[in-house]
Amino acid sequence: MKKIIYSLMAATLCLMMTSCGNPANRIKSLAEDISNNGNEWTDADQWESVMQDLATAMCDFLESDFTEDDIEEFADAASELSDALRDIDDDKVFKAINKASKKFEKDKDLKKRMKAAEKKAKKRLKELDIDEDDLRDAFRGISLF
Repeated sequence: MKKIIYSLMAATLCLMMTSCGNPANRIKSLAEDISNNGNEWTDADQWESVMQDLATAMCDFLESDFTEDDIEEFADAASELSDALRDIDDDKVFKAINKASKKFEKDKDLKKRMKAAEKKAKKRLKELDIDEDDLRDAFRGISLF
């Protein structure tokens, strides 16, 4: 029972921390929360929530009028998240992540938003005269697990 309560508190804290701020800061908060609590999250709903938060932060970033510095900041945050995910070593957590991924992949609205955000980001990259590969590198390792 204690584990469930702590997990729910952690998930709530994660949601509160990611509900405001710039996308890079929200991803850093996710990374910190996963680093501190990820090995205890054996419930797929927790991971589905993390995936939703990550996807929303990614879309928010892509839809923004980002700068080259923003891309670098986002890449650093993505690297932190990738490292936090790599540190997970519990089989029950892996099963929860896989189950959450299957549920998450069915979110058609989010997929539409992501495609529209990618189109907007490509236009922004042209305005800034930045190669698309620079943005892809920023997202490397966090493509929704």
